[in-house]
Amino acid sequence: MTKLLALSLAGLTVLGSALAAGYRNAENGFSVTPPSGWTQMSVPGVTVAFADKPQGNFTPNLNVAVQPLPPGMTLAQYHALSLDQVGKLITDSKVISTRATTLGGAAANETIFTGRQGEYKLYFISTYTVKGGKAYLITATTRQGLQAKMTPVNAAFIKSFKILR
Repeated sequence: MTKLLALSLAGLTVLGSALAAGYRNAENGFSVTPPSGWTQMSVPGVTVAFADKPQGNFTPNLNVAVQPLPPGMTLAQYHALSLDQVGKLITDSKVISTRATTLGGAAANETIFTGRQGEYKLYFISTYTVKGGKAYLITATTRQGLQAKMTPVNAAFIKSFKILR
């Protein structure tokens, strides 16, 4: 019994350490905790990206983009712009749902959509807020059919996201 308790406590300590390994971006004023075991990578056009292990020939990923906005742009205006961009940039796009939510303690929107990029049929969860003249945009991307695995990973990533300014 004592051995089992010690192993359980050791497991909690390791798990706590893995969950506490966060990413902080002072320049853009945010922090986030990536999923355990995911790899940080550099992707043009995003502030930071994290990749899971490849699933066949596609790698599920989470990325954070921070975009400067025109003065006075509201969350509602950014939401309309985002929906327009989905239709223009994603082949065969279909918006599944949109809803109000929070991101980093600020009012936010979440848009779930599908579409194609090259040979890949993808599922996207995009969560964004507007604060301090910037848009903070988190996008989770996986292959269609694997969204049940991505949804809880994305939810934990969103929950860990903090705006520092």
